[in-house]
Amino acid sequence: MNYNNYVPILTYHRIVPIKPSVPGHGIWVLVDKFRQQMRLLHQLGFNTISLDMLASGGKFPKKPIIITFDDGYQDNYIYAFPILKQYGFTATIFLVSGQISGVNQWDIGHGEEQLPLLSIDEIQDMARYGISFGGHTVTHPHLSQLDRDKAFEEIVQCKKELEEIVKQEVTAFCYPYGEFDHEVKQMVKNARFKYACACDTEVDDRYELKRIQVFPKTDLFGFWRKTQWWYKRN
Repeated sequence: MNYNNYVPILTYHRIVPIKPSVPGHGIWVLVDKFRQQMRLLHQLGFNTISLDMLASGGKFPKKPIIITFDDGYQDNYIYAFPILKQYGFTATIFLVSGQISGVNQWDIGHGEEQLPLLSIDEIQDMARYGISFGGHTVTHPHLSQLDRDKAFEEIVQCKKELEEIVKQEVTAFCYPYGEFDHEVKQMVKNARFKYACACDTEVDDRYELKRIQVFPKTDLFGFWRKTQWWYKRN
């Protein structure tokens, strides 16, 4: 199967009510914009599917699309989750297992403010609705820069910890910072994840799925373009 020809995979991080006072990495989208984007998807007849469905190669609904969030910020529960439910959409959230109910330790001192992450109760509430959760390591390191044993531990332990929380198999992985090499990708396979999300890639590989980032300045027309089958070719 050609994994990305027909199914766009959108990437978000934070969904916030007002522009953050600390500029940081620019990995946020305003609540009002997110609501407009989800409304547009609904009006255009898009149907959200899971990464499991994508990997299965089964029959998709018309106009399939995948929505993902990285890091597991608490604002995903407070602001994004009600909007997703309003339109009957699902999503996959990639969690840093060692920081659940904690804060974004990996970003503190690197241009981001300290921010709360999802709690176990919030994760389980979303899982009951149908939100999927994937692994994003234990501490959000640069995997390709780690000692190989330590990198594998980050991947394997993350899967184990998340499965204890969501009470089901965790099949999806996302490389922190979008960074990986051949060895890291093999580690993800060996840890028995079924697929992994990257960022910019043109490889047709379930362990290197390309995603499309939604930015703070993405307007509605730009967002529409990101949903089109030809967008990734530009």
